Amino acid sequence: MEQLSKYKSILFHLYPGILITLGFVLITPIMVRNGFPPQLSMMVCIVFVAVPVFIFHLIQAQKGENRTKIIQLNGFREKLPTDKLILYSFGLLVFAFLMWGLFQPIDLFLAEHVFFWLPDWYTVQDFEGYSKDIIKITLIINLVLNGILAPVIEEFYFRGYLLPRMEVWGKWAFVVNTVLFSLYHLWQPYIYLTLIAALLPMTYLVWKTKDLRLAILTHCLLNCVGAFLSFGLVLS
Repeated sequence: MEQLSKYKSILFHLYPGILITLGFVLITPIMVRNGFPPQLSMMVCIVFVAVPVFIFHLIQAQKGENRTKIIQLNGFREKLPTDKLILYSFGLLVFAFLMWGLFQPIDLFLAEHVFFWLPDWYTVQDFEGYSKDIIKITLIINLVLNGILAPVIEEFYFRGYLLPRMEVWGKWAFVVNTVLFSLYHLWQPYIYLTLIAALLPMTYLVWKTKDLRLAILTHCLLNCVGAFLSFGLVLS
């Protein structure tokens, strides 16, 4: 397995976020003017920016390491017993939502007082002013793309591919991976602290158990539960 330098590990974490954010900044104002919410714009970016960027990088890595399949880039192939996999995933899910609730006032403060200079469509996450049909379509697409597709690809890239190649960071590799993954979300800078706090235990457990399935299952559960909660709020 080819190890990455500190420079490359930082670069490989952040450049996809830069490209995704550029797409978000270019597309969102146009979509908002045409009556679509920013959340739908991010779904467009997932399909047309994020997925192609990750796949292209992984294909290049596959060639560079002389692998026959992209799946072979995964450095965490151990398998936890099913009961532990489920128990850890749900425990991490509960912890993440506790952190999300705890850090909500901080996120709001950062959005209003630190990132106040950003346009509303960059920081406002509600659906006020949009039709229920548009909101429902957005939430359904969000469930499929942000609930399943994006977490699988992100976890394979950040935890399956990058983290095992970060030995240069020693015992701090999982911390650096968590922080850089959080910073990668340049389109959501006001939730950096929340992401770090919520995801640090997950990254540590994946790093120690070497089971990528734990990251994928936990990430999918987080995003799917969030999507269902959004659905419930809209329908109510």
